[in-house]
Amino acid sequence: CGTGEVQVSVPSGFAGSMDSVGVALASVCPEETVLEVAAGEPAPVALVDKTPSQADIDQFKTSNCPSDPVIVVPAFGYPVTMVYNVVGLEGLVMTPEIVAGILSGQVTSWEDPLLLAENPDFDLTLLPEISLMSIDSSQGDVEAMTTWVAKQDDKAWPQGMVGTLDAGQKFATQADLLAEMAAVEGSIAVLPVSVAFNNILATANLPVKGTDANGQDVDTVVTADDVQLYKIGSGATVVTKDASGNLFASPATGGFPIEGNFDIASSKIMMAEGAPLVGWPVLGYAHLLICDNPAEPLPLLFAQYLVRLAGQGSLESYGLTPMPEPIRIQTFAPLKVVVNVDGEAAPSATPVAS
Repeated sequence: CGTGEVQVSVPSGFAGSMDSVGVALASVCPEETVLEVAAGEPAPVALVDKTPSQADIDQFKTSNCPSDPVIVVPAFGYPVTMVYNVVGLEGLVMTPEIVAGILSGQVTSWEDPLLLAENPDFDLTLLPEISLMSIDSSQGDVEAMTTWVAKQDDKAWPQGMVGTLDAGQKFATQADLLAEMAAVEGSIAVLPVSVAFNNILATANLPVKGTDANGQDVDTVVTADDVQLYKIGSGATVVTKDASGNLFASPATGGFPIEGNFDIASSKIMMAEGAPLVGWPVLGYAHLLICDNPAEPLPLLFAQYLVRLAGQGSLESYGLTPMPEPIRIQTFAPLKVVVNVDGEAAPSATPVAS
């Protein structure tokens, strides 16, 4: 264990998540404390809500550790959906074509034929117009949703993955957006499911269609409230490494885990016999950027604890989705984690020489 305080910059949408890891860390290393600061403020560790680009990494390095290398690893997944303020319409089904229409500003009525066709059991009459809202800076949840839409229906959404939307009303922060959504019936936005639940907003259910790892055909609608399905869906990410050994996880889209990315036994998921291996189809992946300075080991020690089972468990308690075991284990190498004989990281693993 180390001694002292480590600061972590955190996007407003995940405020409190790193504090939850800090509380768990303090139970084994009481001399180590964690302080969250706002995104963009100087800190030797940054949580970002997306797969960071090289420009993101360069900016972090210039601002926080110009003389030291930067380590990048995934931190957790988070389910994303269309979130809206319409009382009594919880669980509307929204296909990729519907989502694309809303995000492009072409679908502006709840009585649009596309919505009516997918939701025959809902009364969509006499409702306010659909009012699209988004944040004016690039967001990981929007990247995840547009990745899914583009892969599922590139004719409806030819733009591919984007982090910002052209249509709709723009806000500077998630807090501003949520305040306006609460005041405007008919408002809708792309947001993490946990944010919707915390703010008592309705969430859309999403379709999944394809073939699972066992060759079973799937054509179903997945509900937005099943934690087990988040875990399965988080395996549908593409994991890559750069020349420095940094690890990156793409948005997890489609609902079908990629081979080698998901282990159902370690996930502790209980599935009915014969049930297809399919999960929630849209998850963003948050990442940690860490200044790697041997003279100041606390940032690396914190990141090492976050990828431990205990650290991931604290994130799950917060409402986020822990990394699948095969991906979690891959973070050990870039983080220089020392592993005990039982295979698990030490309580606060000691950095080893590169």
